[in-house]
Amino acid sequence: MEDLIQNLKDAGCGAQTIEKVCRLYGNGQIQDAIKMLRKHRCSLMDSLHESQWRVHCLDFLVWRMEKEKQL
Repeated sequence: MEDLIQNLKDAGCGAQTIEKVCRLYGNGQIQDAIKMLRKHRCSLMDSLHESQWRVHCLDFLVWRMEKEKQL
């Protein structure tokens, strides 16, 4: 169970999610635990896409400023 808890922490899960996943897993409710993990994964992917968009915006701004500097 310690490995599961550490993996959940490494994945960025909060204390409440860790407790619930461990409880579900311990009670044999594997599908429900997987559902929670997939929900957390979707949240992480949303954050990743948002960060990618921000990087894209910054890249565009730098490109534009460099182009203006050349004029």
